[in-house]
Amino acid sequence: MTYFQVNRKLLLMKIHYFLGTGGYAPILPFLTTISKQRGYSTFIIGLIFMLHPIPGILMRPIVGAVTDKYKCRRWVLIASSIIMFVLVCILSIIPGTTAKEEMNDLDVIKSPLFWLFCTTIALIGMIGMVKTVLEDTICMDLLGEDKNNYGEQRLWGSIGWSLFAIISGACVDWYSAGLEYKSYAPGYVIASLCFLLDIYVVFNLKIVQANDAKTVASDVKKVFTEGKVLAFLLWVVFIGFFMSFIWNFVLWFLEDLSNEYHPETKSWIKTLQGTAALIRCFGGEVPSLLFSSYILKRVDHTTILSIVFFTFTCIFSMYTIIENPLWALPVELLNGITFGMSYSAAISYAALITPAGAEGTLQGVVGTAYTGIEQVSYT
Repeated sequence: MTYFQVNRKLLLMKIHYFLGTGGYAPILPFLTTISKQRGYSTFIIGLIFMLHPIPGILMRPIVGAVTDKYKCRRWVLIASSIIMFVLVCILSIIPGTTAKEEMNDLDVIKSPLFWLFCTTIALIGMIGMVKTVLEDTICMDLLGEDKNNYGEQRLWGSIGWSLFAIISGACVDWYSAGLEYKSYAPGYVIASLCFLLDIYVVFNLKIVQANDAKTVASDVKKVFTEGKVLAFLLWVVFIGFFMSFIWNFVLWFLEDLSNEYHPETKSWIKTLQGTAALIRCFGGEVPSLLFSSYILKRVDHTTILSIVFFTFTCIFSMYTIIENPLWALPVELLNGITFGMSYSAAISYAALITPAGAEGTLQGVVGTAYTGIEQVSYT
């Protein structure tokens, strides 16, 4: 009797999620602290995070629709993977990584280095959104009728994220020992290697896009005029809004707690932040993604989203009373569960309501609602 079988059709998809999502972990969670170390004020950092999602918001649904029409998902995914590797290399060599004191906002806005930094981050965000809509659409195509098994594929992205987050965090602390500031060079190297390997995986990924599926515009319009679909999209926007606070400011919050209440943790704060990502992913995201197919077969999507909102209430209430950054680690379990279940529910529901031939279009809209609109609104 065989207890362990590998679905070869989905193996490369899992590896792609592992490398393609894991490659963001040494960079994206630390962008706020990287920006702060460059001498940028809270206002400037908010400006960066307000501007950087806008290109992705515009591109995500467009890419979904274009790749549906011209059947070019494979080549667009390959191109976006190559561009992502190049952008990470550019980000790693931009001068001005440290500043002894906070810079004047007007001087920052006038600085060409600031706009190079901001533009590079915006392009990384845009290409990341393009990659996400394509890989999720391709994954759903490979799953066929088993769309509820999406979480079992996506969990490898969470595994990659958590592993590379803790590894890069530890490497940054080790590499920065004795330095006045943290050097993120190890993180950039790890991210570059992940995206370089992912290019090879994407080249070998089997992507079949049927040419016989005709998309009728009226079918797509009908989907977006249904009340339950509009309510679903609104809920997804609010969930993404709350997730954005967690994704972008929890690490900053941990650094503030360390500086104000527990300065003894400053020397290993990056390791602590990486551990937070590890707990979030392995403790929360991976189990919830792994069992999402089982849960979604028994609990409807709207009930899942309602539970997620209640969980957010618990999470933010606990953040208000925490003073020791170590006590934030248990909260990361709930953060992982909220993302794993809400994202699985959103992507699988979008696949269920999608008319034939419009898979990329619908995934682009739902993905934008989850990871695009809210990032502009909360900043």
